[in-house]
Amino acid sequence: MRKSVAVIMAAGFVAVTAGCSSIPQPSSCDPLTSAGDASNLISATGDLGEAPSVSFPTPVIAQELQTTILTSGDGDTVYEGDIADIQASLFIGSSGELLTSTDYDPANPVRLTAGDVSSAMAESIQCQTVGSRAATVLTVEEMYGPDALDPSLNLANDDTLVLVTDVDARYLGRANGSLSSPVSGMPAVVTAPDGTPGITIPNENPPTDLRIANIRTGDGDTVEEGDQVVVHYTGVLWNSDGAESTVFDSSWERKQPSTFEAVEMTGDDASTGLIPGLAQALVGKTVGSQVIAVIPPEFGYPEGSAPTSIPDGSTIVFVLDILGIQ
Repeated sequence: MRKSVAVIMAAGFVAVTAGCSSIPQPSSCDPLTSAGDASNLISATGDLGEAPSVSFPTPVIAQELQTTILTSGDGDTVYEGDIADIQASLFIGSSGELLTSTDYDPANPVRLTAGDVSSAMAESIQCQTVGSRAATVLTVEEMYGPDALDPSLNLANDDTLVLVTDVDARYLGRANGSLSSPVSGMPAVVTAPDGTPGITIPNENPPTDLRIANIRTGDGDTVEEGDQVVVHYTGVLWNSDGAESTVFDSSWERKQPSTFEAVEMTGDDASTGLIPGLAQALVGKTVGSQVIAVIPPEFGYPEGSAPTSIPDGSTIVFVLDILGIQ
């Protein structure tokens, strides 16, 4: 008997087996939004990555979601499912007043999954290229959801907003490398169409040594110590008492990958870096790889420093998709 982690639905997941090719890059890209009369009214000046000076005749009225490319970048295309880091400024369409903006700090972007239909902003960036600046007109409800803003702003759900975005970076949406041969004794991994992993823990005691293996091997840049690595991950506890294993953390559930500095923590201070097993699972691996790491307590959190979701002395398992280096 084997124990399933998370929700593993046979009809919706693809089992990992050896001998398959890598996941191909799309040959074309279909944008989810297009230019229109309203978005074509927007102009913006200033350097990419800095707060733009934006102008448009007021009032601008959004009859539908529209996006006009103001500046075409010469970087990678952001395909559906890719991760994009953006900076953005949001204006009130009736007055031209700035409502809010990011701080235009490259270390603190807004990170989106392109084509996510739950986010109009994520829809608008699909098929843009890195280095692009675009203007999108949309309603308050499309941006934030119904009745989500503070009533004191006096903005109705159907009022128009003007969004100006800069695409700073693009990363893989999931590991796309070639499948590697399974390693005996390691947990089994199945992957949903969107890349979300499900993990099955063997019904046996966990190993006492650190075990790291590639599920997929990418052909991108190699992670070096100290790199800022963009990662999607799921972490689970290795339970050997017959209970269902527990997901203690997952960037997939948040729909946003994390950035880890690939360096081991100093002493017992978890704020100085990654636990040793996690750092070793990243350094030397390549972008596009999916890596599984079985981390015994010796290579995990020092006693008393683990998150409350991880009991002291636990063996933990991470499945890591290495999406890029920031």
